[in-house]
Parts: sequence; C-alpha cells; structure tokens
Amino acid sequence: MTKQLTLATAILWASTTMATNEANENAATRTSEAIQTYRQTLVIDGQSENTQPPHLAPVYDGRKWALSTRWDDSNPNALNIRQKMLDNGIRGTFYLNSREPEEQQASLASKLTGQGECSVGGHSVSHPHLPKLPANEVFYELVANRIALECLTDRPVNSLAFPYGGYQDKDRPEVLEGVTAAFLRTGYHHCVYAGFVTQNPFLPENLVSTGLQVVPGDRQVDAAKFWAQIERVRNSEPQSRQTSDCIFLGVHPWQVGEELDRLGEVMKKLRTWDDFWHCTQTEYAAFTKQRRNTKVERPAPGSFVITRPCAFELGSDIPLTLEFDGNSVRSATVDGVPCSVRQTDGKTFVNVPHSAGQGAPTRIDQTVEGVAKKFPGLKASLTFDPKTGNLSYTLENETGSTLSRALLTVSAPPAFDPGILRWSREEITRREKWSVAGKVSQARTGTYWSDGKHYVAAQLDFVLNGERGRLFTTCTVSQD
Repeated sequence: MTKQLTLATAILWASTTMATNEANENAATRTSEAIQTYRQTLVIDGQSENTQPPHLAPVYDGRKWALSTRWDDSNPNALNIRQKMLDNGIRGTFYLNSREPEEQQASLASKLTGQGECSVGGHSVSHPHLPKLPANEVFYELVANRIALECLTDRPVNSLAFPYGGYQDKDRPEVLEGVTAAFLRTGYHHCVYAGFVTQNPFLPENLVSTGLQVVPGDRQVDAAKFWAQIERVRNSEPQSRQTSDCIFLGVHPWQVGEELDRLGEVMKKLRTWDDFWHCTQTEYAAFTKQRRNTKVERPAPGSFVITRPCAFELGSDIPLTLEFDGNSVRSATVDGVPCSVRQTDGKTFVNVPHSAGQGAPTRIDQTVEGVAKKFPGLKASLTFDPKTGNLSYTLENETGSTLSRALLTVSAPPAFDPGILRWSREEITRREKWSVAGKVSQARTGTYWSDGKHYVAAQLDFVLNGERGRLFTTCTVSQD
C-alpha cells in the first residue's frame, strides 16, 4: 500500500531564520537534517588491504538476538519484577504513566531506572483510550508523558507502549492517521506493538523499530506455553527477523509470591538459552536507529570514515557494531579511543563507541514559569498562536558559561504542518538572549483534528560546561 504520510510531510524543515538583533541575525539557522550526524575515523590493526568494508551488525556485539522485557503501567510491584530480572541477568523497560507529579529521586521511574540497569518508556499521561480522543489530546498524552519521564530519570525516552494497545478505530480511519502523526512528533522511534509498525500505511518505512513479544503470563506463569511461543520465534527465524531482531517478555508486572518465583525460573533459563544481547528496549531502539542511519566509507586500507547519528538523537550511548569477515582484525581505535573486539564463527565484531560531546544527555529538565532548576541561569519561553500558526521561542543564558552545540526542536499539534521545526546554533554566549520564530499551517480540518487544547513542545539539546543537557519548554493554548 502506498504510504499516505511521508517523512517529508511529517517532518518538514524550513530554511529561514530570525534572531534577536541584526548582529545575531544569521547566528541561528534552520537545519535541513532530519537526523543530526557526525563523523569518526576508525583505524583497524591487521586489516587486509583486500578485505571488503564491514557490514553493520543487526544486533550489538554480533549477538544472535537482542532479549529484553516490557512491563506496562505504574505498578509498584514492578520493583519486585525488576529485582527478579537483575537476579537472573535480565534487563528491560517499564512503560509508565505520569498523571501524578512526583519528586525525582523518590519516583517510581527513577527507582526502576537505577543506574541504567533498566529503563522507562512512554505509556501516556493518564492511560486513556487514545482512539476516543481528538488528535490534539493524543499528542499531549504522548509528548507530555515523555517529557515527565525524562525529567524524572535524567535519561532519554524513545520507546512507547499504547495504553490498552489502542491506536486505531476500524470505523474511523482518521484515528490511525492522527495517532501516527502524534507519535511522529513526540520523539519516539520504537513501539512495542509490531502491528503499528509493520501494518501502518501512515508510517514511513524503516523509521520506527519494534520487537517480537512472548508472554509468560501476567498473573499466573505458564512456562510450557511460554517456551512454545519462543521456540516458534526461533523456528521461523527468517520471517521473524523481517519484523525485528529483538525478543521481549511482557506484559504486566502482576506476578507475586510463587508466580514471581516461577517467572524468575523462566528468566534464569533465558539467561543462557541462546546467544543473547541482554538489553533495555531503549538501547535496542537506539542501536537499530543508528544502524539504519550510519554510513561507512573506506578512504584507505585499514581506515574507515563513519558517519553516524548523534547519541542524543538516538536515546542511548550504545556503541555501533561493525562486522568484518575473517579473524585478521587484531585491534581497533576510533579517533584514538580503543574499541572492543570480539571474534566468533569466522567473523570479527568491532564495537565503536560514540565520541565525547556527542552522547546522550545526562541532565534533563523542564522549565517552570520559564525557569530551569537543574540549569540555574537558563530561562526559556514558548508561544503559539493557532489562528496564525506563528511560533516563537526565546532562551536567556545567564549561567555564566557559553552554551554550545544547541539544537532546538519544536513539535506542533497534529492538525498543523510542518509537524517539527528545528534550529541549530553553535554557541549561545553568557548573558545572550536567543530568539527564533517559525510558522506552521493548518493542514487538516474537522472536529477530530481541531478539538482539544493546542499543546506545543520545545526541546533544546546542548552542551554546558562539558555536560550534555536537555531542556523542555511547553505552552498550552485552549480551544477558546
């Protein structure tokens, strides 16, 4: 079926700029790059002059499968599930709601994430039936939830599980289009529902990753049924890999007592059941997106130029894995930094880390009344007029330091195009005020598209005092 919503439609980049004054008029530019990339130089020791360039491995470290877990809803029992996972060497992602404000360190999201052993994913603000909401409210539910979870964990969120698994209405085709438009504008690029990714005429191909779910049982664990499911995945490997290279357990963290112990036995067996990369869904999503958007060139024997997405675009610092035929590669460095090397089955796998400064953010905040508590001295404002489509963003840098490598991403409600506007700025000096303005146009009409509040989100990625940071600023305009 022809894709009815192309990437160019969903994410359109303009080419003009506005700044605070004439001196800075051209200091900020609209970027034409859908994904921010950078270049590295990889040097191989022992690489033969006649050896072909490497392949991009579909799974990190050249493992056979990625294995993860998916647990929905903000259920405190998820902490017991997490402990059982870690006891048995299993990792994964907890998909949470954010209807109630929480203190960061005491939050369930922060406790589940820990030091990165597990991660959290989006599950909407209030767990509604999304197909029953207008498109504007769907957008709010998804993006406001992501913002809240990132601020609670200081880690990017890139994966989504729809509440109740609802993303379409067979009697209202505009619902799938609206939910897809909202999804594309939120920053998610992974969804646990394979049907949304593989059977969606509104979703551009190879933009979003997914996985292969196997269910051990939400309340009562049925180990025999579980192993039958997972064997079906392995026995139909070529077909399964057309959907994903990741197998994940799910769905709800409701197991207690003996059933929790039975779940632990399943996890214990999974630890060594196959050649697994044990990962979070956040890491798998980031790895897959970078693999799909990385280019490797060989300017000279033993040397390769890698053009890859920045980690803050991916959601994780997980390295890229290059696959070389044979065992002649003895060691490798990227821009002088050693890479880990693993040899197995006549192949060599080189794991290439991200460069310093191009990693994922380590501190994330949202402005409250224009002020960022985690970044003292940063103030930001965002306005939107739905009648004219005019957007305006202003940042004041009173931190005492220069803010560098700034990338501003503004996401508009689904009724408007372009859905995302971006500006980049190499430096914002101390005591400088930086302003940009853009315009979107209403592209869809009807109550499904026009009802509900207009929620607009701005995401600023930057480097401050050598640390990668992210600052969200939002504005809400009622229908009145």
